[in-house]
Amino acid sequence: MLTEQQIHHFNTFGFIILRQVFTQDELETINQEVIQRMEAAYQHAPFDGTQRHWVPMFEPETPFFTGLMEDPRFCETAEQLYGEDVIGIACDANRYVGDTKWHPDTKSAHQYGIKFAFYLEPVGAETGALRVIPGSHKQPFHAELRQAREESRLDLAEVPAFVCQSEPGDVVGFDLRLWHASLGGSSDRRMCTLVYYNNPKTEEEDRVTREQARLNADTSIKFGRPPEPIHPPSWVANPHKNPKRQHWINRMRELEFFE
Repeated sequence: MLTEQQIHHFNTFGFIILRQVFTQDELETINQEVIQRMEAAYQHAPFDGTQRHWVPMFEPETPFFTGLMEDPRFCETAEQLYGEDVIGIACDANRYVGDTKWHPDTKSAHQYGIKFAFYLEPVGAETGALRVIPGSHKQPFHAELRQAREESRLDLAEVPAFVCQSEPGDVVGFDLRLWHASLGGSSDRRMCTLVYYNNPKTEEEDRVTREQARLNADTSIKFGRPPEPIHPPSWVANPHKNPKRQHWINRMRELEFFE
């Protein structure tokens, strides 16, 4: 659980760094599951360092990773920041290639939540660490940055930013509206994420969340894989009858995430 000081930092700057959340044994398990899932999902196009690979981690073959969504270290932190009715949306693994340009993880300021990101190798300022623009989750700063990007005025290296240097085991949590990027990444930068959405309460929040659900549905095609649902039937079936997961599933079904 976050302290009051940590909550204030997150609300003010839009991010927080949590040190050594995972044990060494947990990291070994995560690495094994990520490698296994990546290799299985990309048998048709093995990783060669030229194209980013992405996979959701909701499969029965990745039990530890799949269970992280319900892990109190993450879901209770999300609930502290966005309310007890947050929705656990996604967990995934990535193999990044090169730089990542400035962007937020939402199309609208009315669709928000938190992403937890953790790297499987040490990363720093020149080796692909997440860099963020503090406070850019708030208006009007957020909208001003969007306009600057549209006008090609957001130079990756020149924008003042905070670099979230991290070691394996560290986790960075940030608001989906926060502008972020990375510089100098290797040809195989492995990063994993867990995502929780705010439960929409207004008509506009509901509309843009449904729109985001439709965009999410095409993710596997975007990353060079055949169409497949982010949430496989095995996860939606909730075999262990976890009440928190069932709450998420019920709300996601209402918001048409499984259409």
